[in-house]
Amino acid sequence: MGETVHYKGKLKKVEREENETLEIQCKRILGNVKLESWYDSYSKMLLGEHYESYVIHEGILYSVEEMKSIDADEDIFLSNSTKEGYEFEIKYYNGGCSFDEAIGHSLKGK
Repeated sequence: MGETVHYKGKLKKVEREENETLEIQCKRILGNVKLESWYDSYSKMLLGEHYESYVIHEGILYSVEEMKSIDADEDIFLSNSTKEGYEFEIKYYNGGCSFDEAIGHSLKGK
């Protein structure tokens, strides 16, 4: 059963190594583990296993920094661009929306 959740925090761009693709970057962060059969990519595996620690937006991996939970009543999807990535504030019902979807809503048009 889901509940309404409200988070505020920052996203920090995770720098890639030279000539590193998003998939290779995610595999490296996961520790070069074997891809589990229920995932079709390392990026989905990283988001699935660390769903409140990483977000992918427009092909760029961000780590979730300084996130705190706030009392919730209605949906909020806000973000601001910063030098290092983004600051965000999201509040949503997690029975109908996932963390990365909520971040995606907040980053639309950014």
